[in-house]
Parts: sequence; structure tokens; C-alpha cells
Amino acid sequence: MTLVEELREAMNKHYPDAVCIGGVCYFPLDSRILIKAEFTSSGGNYNGLRLTVLNRRTGPVDSVTIHFWELPRGTKGTVSGCDGREAWDIYQPPPDIGALSEAAEAYFRLFREPDSEER
Repeated sequence: MTLVEELREAMNKHYPDAVCIGGVCYFPLDSRILIKAEFTSSGGNYNGLRLTVLNRRTGPVDSVTIHFWELPRGTKGTVSGCDGREAWDIYQPPPDIGALSEAAEAYFRLFREPDSEER
């Protein structure tokens, strides 16, 4: 499963009314706020998730990029075929979608209405 497919699956799980087009997902946070989630890339590899908060009437409110290097990592490993040497500059492990979701949810809490339900 590709990273974009994992994003779609995670968004649809937590936000069933999410609309994903290409590599971008949109979903309502509440009646006045819409979230746009898209991966950012550098050097041909995804390196973060950009979240943009949109007011339905006035447009962009805020934007943040959660870089994959900011997420907690598992244990270090090595790449086979490289004489057992660590080769992090060659192999880039995929981000933990669960950790990415938690970081995104912490950001979303800043923009939820105080009386809205937690998802």
C-alpha cells in the first residue's frame, strides 16, 4: 500500500466524509472549518504532511507541515546488501501513520469549536 493510499484509509477511518482527490484529502472539522491534508516531497520522496485549516467563508486560516523526521522512530535497522553498514541516506523508512495521525489530531484540536464532539 502506498503512503497516499494509507493517508486516504486513515482519513476515511477517522473522517468518513473525507474527500480524497489525487494526493490531497479534504474533510470538515466542524460546520465552519475545512482541513486540507497533503504530502510534501523533496528529492522525489515524501518528507512531511502539510495541513491547512480553511474557513469556509474567508479562506486559509493556518497551515503547518509535520515533517517525518519530527515523528517518533522505531529502532534503527540496516539495509541488506550494504555490507551490514547502516545506510539511512539510502533507505528511508515510511513514516508511522499512527504517529502522524496523533500529531495531526493535536493540531486539529486548536481549531475545533469548544462544544464540538471529539472524533
